[in-house]
Amino acid sequence: MPKIVLDDKSHRLRTLLQGYSRVAIAFSGGVDSSLLLRCALDALGIENVLVLFAQSVLVKTDEAHRASHWLAAHGYSPDALEILQIRPLDWKEFVRNGEDRCYRCKHRMYSLFLESMELRGFFCLMDGTNTDDLKAHRPGLRAVHELGVRMPLVEAGFAKADVRSLSQRLGLATWDCPSASCLATRIPTGMEITGERLRRIELLEKGLEELGLAHTRVRLQSDRQDVVCLEIQTDDFETVANPAIRLSIQRFFQKHGVVKVLLDLAGRT
Repeated sequence: MPKIVLDDKSHRLRTLLQGYSRVAIAFSGGVDSSLLLRCALDALGIENVLVLFAQSVLVKTDEAHRASHWLAAHGYSPDALEILQIRPLDWKEFVRNGEDRCYRCKHRMYSLFLESMELRGFFCLMDGTNTDDLKAHRPGLRAVHELGVRMPLVEAGFAKADVRSLSQRLGLATWDCPSASCLATRIPTGMEITGERLRRIELLEKGLEELGLAHTRVRLQSDRQDVVCLEIQTDDFETVANPAIRLSIQRFFQKHGVVKVLLDLAGRT
């Protein structure tokens, strides 16, 4: 990304943010929302930014810890953070896991954000959607539009590569993190979402991380409970080609009742 282009987009983003007196940020702790939060803090000051994080069974324990401690880790007062406890397993339309699951979940979650922030005198909710997200199949964007959530990264023309470049320039540790998504995305459409399945996915992905395969997604299969498919980072294909590591992976899954492990050759970037 040419420096002059990134500088122009950064200026546009700062100008957009300064156009609001106070903003609330839908925060996940990922690369996009971390950049948006940092830029909002720089443009408006901590006293004019409210950070909203949804704690639930859909978020990995490690990711929840990083998100809830982001402000303190970056030298800001944690008083600007509000953690909302949500219970998606109580939502029948979510548990049913239809094609509109993501839309229904985001609509519920952002509606709760709107209610909470208005009680604290904030009236503009923003999230970290970037221009590449608009090109992908993201049902949750429908909820973003319906609820009037602002997307300043989109308005300033930030693609994912821009987000990473500016994050690196600002010294954010998230700059090269793979895209994150909730644990429910590993469950095939139509398969009921249960706490047991979510915990199993987190356990399996944590085990792979300990074997050296960080950021791997373990996807369940609709027709077999003892088969999973792995989405690994493209840099990790050489790792799994190692016979000793491959055997360790196989034994790990067998220990947890998985008899066949499939590998998505597309990988993760």
